[in-house]
Amino acid sequence: MKVLLDTSLLLPTLGVDVERADKILKKLRNHKLYYSDFSILECLWVVSSLKKKGQFDRDSFETGIRSIFECYAKAEINAEIILRAFEIYEMGHKDIIDCILYSIALGNDTKFASLDNELKEFVRSNNLKYVFFE
Repeated sequence: MKVLLDTSLLLPTLGVDVERADKILKKLRNHKLYYSDFSILECLWVVSSLKKKGQFDRDSFETGIRSIFECYAKAEINAEIILRAFEIYEMGHKDIIDCILYSIALGNDTKFASLDNELKEFVRSNNLKYVFFE
């Protein structure tokens, strides 16, 4: 199965602890994993913040970022994906990156592995296609 990883599930690869990530990552071991450049950007924001607090391990980050680029497939993006993401954003979900990642999963016919219960609830309550990896 093809599975797009949300940012929260890429962060452990970079040496950043994320509560509840281990449980879902164990379930993903035998699947083809995808990342998005938008998640890489979010990871950089998190790592930059941790670095300012003195909670940054450069070796783990370097090893992890190389691992992501070498071991995971890059999810494709196109104009339709962005337009769909903007529609979802206009429907009321206020995290545009979440909207983009969800739309990338739809556009690439992948499941979306995420810890974001707010996004899952938004998708359900708006009768959008539920593509989340469980």
